[in-house]
Amino acid sequence: MRRKIGIALVAIGLCLIFFAVGLLLYNNYENKKAEEQSDRLINSLVDIAKDNQTIGETDPFDTEMKVVDIDGYGYIGYISIPELSLNLPVMSEWDYSRLKVAPCRYYGSTKTDNLVICAHNYRSHFGYIGRLSVDSTIMFTDMEGVKQTYTVTSVEILQPTDTELVKDTGDDLILYTCTYGGRTRVVVRCEKIQ
Repeated sequence: MRRKIGIALVAIGLCLIFFAVGLLLYNNYENKKAEEQSDRLINSLVDIAKDNQTIGETDPFDTEMKVVDIDGYGYIGYISIPELSLNLPVMSEWDYSRLKVAPCRYYGSTKTDNLVICAHNYRSHFGYIGRLSVDSTIMFTDMEGVKQTYTVTSVEILQPTDTELVKDTGDDLILYTCTYGGRTRVVVRCEKIQ
């Protein structure tokens, strides 16, 4: 009887190891695919933003960000995080299928100083934002060519149910993603540099 239980436990252990290896390979595949899509898009968005640069004053009452459609998705601009060597397109709205392509606007706008951007924790997306330090620099360029520069004010860990702690917080820019394993969220709060 003990021998059968031991064999069963070994078989279960091997199955779990194979499952873990399969999950790791799948996550690496998803990361690589997302990186390729972001790399393909970023040059187009940079060119569009340069072509659309607004000259002179913009309407202070216009809080809508310009959206540019590429390949069936809307984009509001791109984010640059020099410390992590990241330049990523940002989609205009979020859902789980869009997150597999690029970071997404979760809430707000640069025009109202309350933009929240979420992304998967892929290495090629926001996987390393927890390594940012206070005073790290982040730039966001919208589709009108307006570039905003931000400085990190805090990096913190939140529970997945704490979504209200990233909306209407008074922060000019928030980046967030899941931690590895998905049990908590990394939140980077930023302030616009005037």
